[in-house]
Amino acid sequence: TGGDEINVPCYDQDQQTQQDLRKAGRTLEQAIGHWVDATHDRLRSIGKTPVVWEEMVLEHNITLKNDTVALVWISSQHAASIAAKNVRIVHAPADYFYLDCG
Repeated sequence: TGGDEINVPCYDQDQQTQQDLRKAGRTLEQAIGHWVDATHDRLRSIGKTPVVWEEMVLEHNITLKNDTVALVWISSQHAASIAAKNVRIVHAPADYFYLDCG
């Protein structure tokens, strides 16, 4: 369900985003958490497993249920930190192999 490379300063500077957050009475982190909860609940309701990028576990103040899988891609060093939070992982770190064809 995403979560990699969220550009927080971009959202902080976007007037429409800030207006929507104020209207909802949420911070950006709360809005991300709300979106993740709603999306993951919907996925579970159709028998799917939620998957996020490692940043959702390490950089954002959200609670993930223990059936969530995190793709560890930035560094192998992050695998243990994520596993310690009782989140299942797919270990595919870019520090060993990364194809960037762009």
